[in-house]
Amino acid sequence: MNFASEKTGDFTPASMTASSHERDDENARDNVRDNTVSFFWLILLAWFLLKYTKTIPHTGELLMVLATLTGFILMFEYSLRGDDRRLMSCIVAAAITGILWAPCNAGAAAFVIVGAGMCSRLENPRSAYAVLYIVCAMLLMANAAWQLPADFLIPTLLFCMPVGLVSILLEKHNRMDDKLFMKHEEIANSALLAERERISRDIHDVLGHALSVIVLKADLARKLINTDLSACAHELIDIEHSARNTLREVRATVRNCRASNLNAELSIAKKALRAAEINMITLIEQCHIPPPLEHVIALSLREAVTNIIRHAKASQCKITLSSDSRHIRLTVADNGLIKQADSSIRKGSGLNGMTERVHALQGTINIHHKNGLGIEILLPIKGTT
Repeated sequence: MNFASEKTGDFTPASMTASSHERDDENARDNVRDNTVSFFWLILLAWFLLKYTKTIPHTGELLMVLATLTGFILMFEYSLRGDDRRLMSCIVAAAITGILWAPCNAGAAAFVIVGAGMCSRLENPRSAYAVLYIVCAMLLMANAAWQLPADFLIPTLLFCMPVGLVSILLEKHNRMDDKLFMKHEEIANSALLAERERISRDIHDVLGHALSVIVLKADLARKLINTDLSACAHELIDIEHSARNTLREVRATVRNCRASNLNAELSIAKKALRAAEINMITLIEQCHIPPPLEHVIALSLREAVTNIIRHAKASQCKITLSSDSRHIRLTVADNGLIKQADSSIRKGSGLNGMTERVHALQGTINIHHKNGLGIEILLPIKGTT
């Protein structure tokens, strides 16, 4: 008996594609946010140019101003692309630039404040705080050594630490939001994939069983067409009914409102096995089965009977259902022929789906092959509603 699944082509689930689009959108939003923040920091450099709205610099100073601004903007752009080590060097360079310009231009405090704000982009918050403290320490040491102008030192000390701390805290909050968004996205995608797998298993069970019955009845009708038209017509009517029922069940499965009934499945199994000329023996104990367990038992019975019809080449199928105070036990066994080489049963999608349903209810499934194949399912009653 071979339960090997057919090979199918590779495909990309729509959920993965949607997730990729969502990540692209999130990256785009991050880029817009980073560009907006960067633009704000560069606007702050206007403070450095405020002096020259009142006085016209001489040629040498003008060239130094242009060179400083150009170099600082290039360095700032470079800091956006580098790693933490490069970013740290850019922050220190920004602080040094402000300190060097302090005697000539009090607006150079903008360079130090921008450097403090750049600390927020360091991945490790501890490193960000440490570098911020280093910048403040550089200011104090430079003041001790050269007595920096008060109109430069006071605004710098007044804004440097608060701007740096607020920037670090805001960036930390944004990163936490991003992680939370990614976690929610991951949970949503996992739920979507799980739902698709459930629908896939249910549709496989519906179509696999129904189409096997239709094939058997169609083959029987073909044999009867030249000998017994009445019996042939009866089989064709059964084929029509089976097809209509299958269509209804597929629609119900897609809408997630199909609940399998064990008695109905036993009746369907009896008809299907009779059409395959397989004798069905049932030992069904009268017991109360919770709806979730009945659904899994009914689908498992359907899949087991479908496999017997397709692969077993058996003449007899025995279905046993029993219960005790703790468990419900379903056994489906046939007397089909199994080669010794087939001692390791290869599971196809149907048997895998059966196993997943049973395990989801903390149950166990055992497959044995002695005088045919037997599938035994044990489901716990406790905790099932």
